[in-house]
Amino acid sequence: MNESESKKAIKWYYRPVMVIVAILVLGPLALPIVWMSPALKRWHKAALSVVTLVLTLWLIKATIDIYRSVSNQMRDMQALF
Repeated sequence: MNESESKKAIKWYYRPVMVIVAILVLGPLALPIVWMSPALKRWHKAALSVVTLVLTLWLIKATIDIYRSVSNQMRDMQALF
């Protein structure tokens, strides 16, 4: 099998572009797709996993910080009335 035939044999959801789209849409839930994709090299899989997990943790922390800020503002506004 030559390179063009092996590319055609890869299912559409394992192609690198679709793996990236899955990560953007599903976040860490797409990591099994990343690791099952035959189109990605092992270091690509590891890098995508690390980036996805770091970004997820950062977004969780940002959400918690925003919630605390809004809660404090709501408490301050209630104290005025």
